[in-house]
This record gives sequence, structure tokens and C-alpha cells, in this order.
Amino acid sequence: MNNIDFNSLLNLVQDKNNYLITTHLNPDGDAIGSVLALYHYLSGKGKNVYVVITDDVPDNLKFLDGVDKIQLFSENIDTQWIDSVELIFILDLNDITRLRGLENKILSSNAKKIVIDHHLNPKEFADYYLIDTEASSTGELIYKLIKNDKNFQINKNIAENLYAAILTDTGSFRFPRTDEEVHLIIADLIKNGADPVKIYEEIYNKNSFNKIRLLGRGYSNLELFFDNTFCLMTLKKEDFLETNTNNSDLENFVESLMAIDGIKIGVLIAEIPDSNEIKLSFRSKDNYSVRDLAMKFNGGGHLNASGARVKNGSLASVKSNLIYETKKLFFR
Repeated sequence: MNNIDFNSLLNLVQDKNNYLITTHLNPDGDAIGSVLALYHYLSGKGKNVYVVITDDVPDNLKFLDGVDKIQLFSENIDTQWIDSVELIFILDLNDITRLRGLENKILSSNAKKIVIDHHLNPKEFADYYLIDTEASSTGELIYKLIKNDKNFQINKNIAENLYAAILTDTGSFRFPRTDEEVHLIIADLIKNGADPVKIYEEIYNKNSFNKIRLLGRGYSNLELFFDNTFCLMTLKKEDFLETNTNNSDLENFVESLMAIDGIKIGVLIAEIPDSNEIKLSFRSKDNYSVRDLAMKFNGGGHLNASGARVKNGSLASVKSNLIYETKKLFFR
């Protein structure tokens, strides 16, 4: 695996003019914030930048500057421009299968491919890797990349996108990797224009009425297992249809389970509307590695926050298997 440091990557960037930036399906705050911060940085240096993702931007992130520059990939859109790019940035993921239909387009491109990420166990598919598994977020790595460019000053647009990225991936600065350095970075982003009150309000306090109704459906279906330490929230397709909601409305649902006293592991299992997929979101406390649990379903992520998707499985069978694997891993 060809690892690259910040300065070497900056030298690579200086020599190119046409870029593509992408991130994983079902993008979260770290993914979108990092993508847009890098977009603003490269555009600010006079580069031509395309941004394309495979799922819609969640509603609570659409306030971020640059969202209008993001293209939604589909098999029907014209992708000839991919042939013109010289560098492809793949952010916040290390397994190219999480790019869904865009995977083949990127693999067949002659452009150099660069992964910037903080997840464990990367799969080898790119030309260069800038990975730090000790980082709080991909946003933290994008910040450090830009700060290494001594001829560039972080502006308000970049600061707000990076603040959103780090805020969301640290669980509002409460996850274990929230150290002194993270707070110093946040202080610098505030100094350069990030508004903590505005960003928090936009991300966490502007939920639609229908989203809250969907959350209510989830709460009504909660189940406890293993001496009330494992909490499971289940949502069926009809829950989405009857509340006029979709997959993007699930943001922060699983996190709310961790506020229940005594819960060590919380899991959301949801049938995705208009899809043959079942979404699994995992959260945990202490040393309960939900990443190990997610990997049982071909997913991955972090020690305390992970995810997976199961294709062509029934909700009942996936749920039964989830309970079985959880017991086997943690509650023998």
C-alpha cells in the first residue's frame, strides 16, 4: 500500500488541474463536510473540481456551502467528464464497494486515485493512501492537509464544512478520540468563521415533523436484550411510507439509543424503501467493538460506531442473525 504524507500530497495537487471528489453511500456529516471543504480548497486554488456521490445529501446538511455543486450519480448521467480528471479523491471510506455504481467508473479511470480516511483495515485499490486511524474524523485530516499549504488561508466556507465534519464524527465532541488537538482545531475553525451555534442548530435542531413521526415509530418498536444492555430499534418499509420519509431521515436515530440508562450497544435495523437493502447502524460504549459486529454483515467502521447493508435479506432473518451474532460476540 502506497502511503503518502500531507506535503507529498500537496506537491501532487499543485501539478494537476482537474479533480473528482467522492465519498461513501449514505453520506454523513464527516463525508459531506470533508468533500465540500476539499472542494472549496481546490477551487480556491483555481482548479477544476467535480463532486459526485451516490446518495442524496441528508436534509440536515443541505445548509452547508457548496452543496449545490454536488452531483448525484446515476447510470443515466453523462460521465464522460470522468475521463478528463487527473486526480480522484475518495474520502471517508477505504472500501471501494461503498461507492456502489460509481465503483466501476472510478476503477476504469486513468486518473490517480487518492484515499483520505481514518477507518481501520483499508482495502487496496487506490494509488495513494493518506490514512490515520487515530484521527477523530476525515475532516480532521482535510484540515491538516490544508493547513500544510502555507500559501492558503482557511476561509469561512471551509471552516464551517470542517466544523460540521468534526462535530458529527465526534458525536458532538464526546467520542474517545476527542482530544486536546481536536479542540485546538475547532478553536482555529471558529477563528476562521465557523459559527458553532448555527451549525449545531442546522444539524440537530431542524428535524421535519415527518422525521419525528418516523422516530416515534422506531421508539414504539424498541426491544431490550441481554440484561437490558442491548437495545434494538426496528423500522419497516411501511413505517417510511406511512410517514412520508426516506433513508436520509434516519440520521441520529441510533445515537439516541445510547441515552438509555444501562445500554452498552444500540442497533438500528431498517428496511430501505424502494430498495432490496436492509440498513444496519451500530453504536456502543466502552470497549464493545460494534465494528466486529458490523463485519459479520459485510460492514465496518469504528470501535463504537459502525454500519452495514444487507442485500436481498428478509427483515426477520437479518434481525434474528443480528441477535445471535451479538450474543456470540459479547454476551456468551
